[in-house]
This record gives sequence, C-alpha cells and structure tokens, in this order.
Amino acid sequence: MKTPNPAPRDAVEREGDLPSVSALRAFVMAAQFRSFSRAADELDITQSGISRAVRSIEDMAGTQLFERTGHGLVLTEPGSIYYDEITSILSELGAATLRLSTYAEVADQLTIATLPSLGGRWLAPRIGRFIAQNPAIEVSITAQIGHFDFEGSSIDAAIHYGNEVWAGCLSEMLMDEVLVPFCAPALLRGTVPQARLLLDLPLIQHLHRPTAWREWFREVGIEHPNPTRGMRFEQYQMGIEAAKTGLGAILMPPFMVSEEIRNGQLVALHNLPVASPWRYYLVYPKAKRSKPAVQKFRSWIRAEARRSLQQTAQMIG
Repeated sequence: MKTPNPAPRDAVEREGDLPSVSALRAFVMAAQFRSFSRAADELDITQSGISRAVRSIEDMAGTQLFERTGHGLVLTEPGSIYYDEITSILSELGAATLRLSTYAEVADQLTIATLPSLGGRWLAPRIGRFIAQNPAIEVSITAQIGHFDFEGSSIDAAIHYGNEVWAGCLSEMLMDEVLVPFCAPALLRGTVPQARLLLDLPLIQHLHRPTAWREWFREVGIEHPNPTRGMRFEQYQMGIEAAKTGLGAILMPPFMVSEEIRNGQLVALHNLPVASPWRYYLVYPKAKRSKPAVQKFRSWIRAEARRSLQQTAQMIG
C-alpha cells in the first residue's frame, strides 16, 4: 500500500525547543501593527494563522504575550521584553543571510597586510606570480607597522614578523630570519670580503633593533669596541639605500637585498648567516581559514618562501 505523503509543515511548528521563524515573524508583525488582521495582510496568511503562531509561542513559554483592549492588542510586560529581543535576533539573522549570499563575491577578493619594507622589497616583486596563477582573485596589499588588527577590518591575512602567538588566529611559519652584514663594493678597497673589515667600517643601525650588531658580533666571535654606534634608520629601505651609497655596513636578511646582491650593489662580508630570535609568519583569523582565496595564497606563499631562501643562500654561499 502506498504511504501517503506527509502533511505540509505548519508555520507554527517548533524547531526543537524553539518556535519557528515564521511564528516569530507573525508575533513581531502583530506587535508592530497591534492587530492580528493587519499582521495577516502583511504576511499574506490568514488571521487564524497569526493567532495560532502567537499561541504556539505562548504555550511553549507559559506566558501571555498580548492583552486585548478596546484599542487593539497591547503587549504584556514579558511580551514587550520578548519583542525587543526577537526583533534584534531577526535583524542579525537577516544580516547573516545577506553576508552568506555575497560570500561567493567576497571569496574572490584577498587583502594582505604586511610590514612596509617586507611588502615593498619581497612581496611586491613576487605577487605577480600569484596573480598569474589565480587571475580571478582580486588582490589588495596594505602596509602596516606594529600589530595587525583583524577585528572590524577587511584584512584576510598578514605576514607577521615576530613570534607565532596571535589570539584568535592561525599562524604558519614562513621563514627563519637570518642576518648577514653587507656593504657597497667600494668600501672593500680591493680587499677580500671578510667579517673583520667591519671593525673599520661605520655600522648602519636599525632604530628598533639597537642591539642587533652587538648580538651578531657575539655570535661570530668578534669583539667590536662599539657595536651600537652609527647612523640610525627606522625603516630597512632607508638603511639599504644608505648602504648602497657607501655610508657603512648594514645587517640584513639576505632575501631583503637579493636584487642588490644580484646586480653587485651590495656584497656580503660574511657568508655564514646568523639566526635571529624572530621569524616570519603567515597569520589569518580562524574564521577565514576556509576562504578559498586565503587557502590559495597560503599554499603559494609557503612555496615562495622556500624558493626565496634557496635563491639567497646560493647568492651568498
């Protein structure tokens, strides 16, 4: 015997221990118009349907939502409180649904935050390869100094320098930072590049890393009388330009000056990199880990970081 099809789901049926969305909308419309009949007209259902929807909520809660007066319906005190809460929830539900409906469009956009020097000297020259592989993704790169703020921003991921601790985010190590001293060839005066030449050269300092030279000399076993003395720059870019013009030696991660190494503007004075305590990380909010553009960028930049380290190691090896 053929089993009959189930009856259509009634608008007032509960969703587990909750009233249905249609019942909640019926309640909200009745409260706004202070009339079951006007609410029914607005929602294009019968007046008895509005009445059943409201009654289903009252039965579930054991609380009366409306009182009838000569001027129409009036919310009870619990009904008024419930109305305020439900209208807020329905508004959020609508906003969430709108965000979901536009997800496909947003999924093709990618905003990356990075430090200015890293973005300009390392990421920007390479990002063309990512775009060529992913032409449908619209890429934006923003430069920021300090802690990147994902909350309330359009940033999908950041290339972070420091440690991997980042609340509410996932962190993946891209590269260790290693430091090598460089100078312009003119400062060698025809001699073979070697670390001890640094004892006679001005040392270009990084404003935010005042002990970098001291730590480097300690690691390589050279005693320098005054490793913290020298011209100071806040940005790597400015220090690199100063080093290229012969103002002194600079301590840098090799990948940041790969172009200068390649064209002979800077030479390494020591070919054994010294590791710093910091690393470079790709950081992104947990909520965006499944975003297709983020996952594609993640795979690409990890491979790019490996390639970059191999290339610079060959240059100074």
